Amino acid sequence: MTSSLRLQTLTLDDSHVQLIAHFPAPAGETEDACAELRIDWGDGNEEDAGALCAPTHITWRSDHRLTLGEHAYQQEGPFTIKVAWGEDVALQVEYPAPETERPEVQRPELIRFDIESRADDPTEVTLHIGCRGLSGDHQLRIDAGAGKVFWLRGRDGSEQEAVWTLSYGKAAEYVIGVDWLDEEGFFIDALDEKTLEIPAPHPPPIVSDEVEFVAQDAFPPPEPWLPFHYARPVWSWMRTYRRPGGAVAHTVAPGTYLAIAERAETNGQTWYRSRSFGWFRAGDVALIRPSRFRGVELKSEPEEPTPPEPGETRRGVVTANVLNVRARPGVRADNPPIDRLYKNAQVTIYEESSYAGAIWYRIGENRWVHSGWVRLLSDGPSQEIRRGVVTANVLNVRARPGVRADNPPIDRLYKNTRVDIYEESPYAGAIWYRIGEGRWVHSGWIRLLASRRASELNAQAEEVRFPIGWVISQQLNVRAQPGVSDDNPPIDVLGHYARVAILETVQVKGKPWHRIGDERWVYGPAVRVAEPVARPLRIPLSAYWVGVNLRQQILIAYEGDRPVYATLVSSGLPGTPTVRGIFRTWWRLRSRKMSGGKPGSPGYYYLDEVTWTCYFYAGYALHTAYWHDDFGRPRSHGCVNLAPYDAWWLFNWSAPGGRRSPMVYVYSR
Repeated sequence: MTSSLRLQTLTLDDSHVQLIAHFPAPAGETEDACAELRIDWGDGNEEDAGALCAPTHITWRSDHRLTLGEHAYQQEGPFTIKVAWGEDVALQVEYPAPETERPEVQRPELIRFDIESRADDPTEVTLHIGCRGLSGDHQLRIDAGAGKVFWLRGRDGSEQEAVWTLSYGKAAEYVIGVDWLDEEGFFIDALDEKTLEIPAPHPPPIVSDEVEFVAQDAFPPPEPWLPFHYARPVWSWMRTYRRPGGAVAHTVAPGTYLAIAERAETNGQTWYRSRSFGWFRAGDVALIRPSRFRGVELKSEPEEPTPPEPGETRRGVVTANVLNVRARPGVRADNPPIDRLYKNAQVTIYEESSYAGAIWYRIGENRWVHSGWVRLLSDGPSQEIRRGVVTANVLNVRARPGVRADNPPIDRLYKNTRVDIYEESPYAGAIWYRIGEGRWVHSGWIRLLASRRASELNAQAEEVRFPIGWVISQQLNVRAQPGVSDDNPPIDVLGHYARVAILETVQVKGKPWHRIGDERWVYGPAVRVAEPVARPLRIPLSAYWVGVNLRQQILIAYEGDRPVYATLVSSGLPGTPTVRGIFRTWWRLRSRKMSGGKPGSPGYYYLDEVTWTCYFYAGYALHTAYWHDDFGRPRSHGCVNLAPYDAWWLFNWSAPGGRRSPMVYVYSR
């Protein structure tokens, strides 16, 4: 853990102070620095502030500054604020801060900042950086994204130039920034930044031939969380066609996986169609059976549940683009925003109160919003929710009812996709269905299924006590005692993905053994163990978030401090590691293709219709992996792979915007 953390106080008004931490830039990839934080405000008030985690080399550029807490003093100072971070770090700062003169420092000049892409391989770029006027006790930090960090040290000369060749394995936009730091690595100023786009390899469009009618079989998806059938070529450089038996459309490179959109029979032969690559013979591919593994939904009550007030609660929907949530009614300096909601977010209203002539709604414990930006709904918790199935080949999803220029498509659904219908509304003589927050579709392309009540939509959660584990080997012996010896033979065998309770752990010859029952022990390295982690200070108490433990290959989803789901994942391989740090998901897609590398190269991959995708940093995402069944071990190009059911559960549990737009904490400890 870094011991050179700096503290700063910021006066908000005459008696209200904000305590801010500044972190030095990591010199390279380091172990996660995360520990409990305690603040002594110097007036007799002490506070356990929670878990403070230093930014990683991935996140430092955006997270080098963090507010640790706020405090209102009742008497005049000065005060000495003391901070204890874990067992090793003790710091203090005076408030009010004594006045000191800051010497003027000459700002270095960036004389060259060029990014050149290779014409034959756009995943590789050359970065040129030149500067002058860099003092001997200062340095420049060049962050090229995805953990690519370089330095120019002032001790090596006031004028310097450097060239680096960078290779990016994931298609995405990356921000390349040049920052000016002092000799201890603390941020002074940003000098410049540029955006680099690494394009995804993709096949050229298919020009359709004039085709005769081909009778197509119904090919429904296996489950709601598996909306596609998938296949992989059995031949390298397999050919695809514009129509069954027609002209060649593409030659598919090794590393390609295909989603099947249609099936057809012609001349006694079965053909499949991929949206990206056209038609291919059934005999040229092997159908993939995705993993049937699923994690566990956790039953636990919130620590401080919010009981409804006497009388019926109401429901409402946010109409503002952004609506602040406050701890009590009113807009005033001592009642700052504690959270934000976004347009179309739905809320439960437990109470209302007037302040300064306006009505405020209580939507949770110490959570209030202005009523002027909430439209009341009539439905209650027992509302019947209907189900439907998409009948169109492609159905546009829009933010509100109606086809018009100010309401463009925001998503697409495909044939046989199942949806929940929460509300209907007429527009221009047609009925539109609301299938989610800010998600509407035309009813003419939805076939209704049997209805069910909202309470039936959630799977039955289990009473689970941490730590829990999953077996990741194909078979695992159970023994009466820890260790392997002739007098301690196997007494049972557990299968792949068996879930076990971890009751005790001991070390035998430097390896862990877990007790999973009375006189039942298993070898620890063959088990991945899930244990909750403390919520970092950067994640608000009201937030939905997921913790991804790279060491254990475990993901746990949380609502605030309450774990609600746990499962296995597959993160990045050593050559393509998953980025560590605290992020917020910025883009959600029900499905999309993913690709990277150069066709024909060992690192090339093309994955058709990857479902339930939540991007959290550049091209790094939580998403379904249908092409392998080896969760609990690193397998990816940097993304966090989930089994289909788990990715579907997380996608439906979360939502775009607001507190349900989950933050992602990736760590290794």
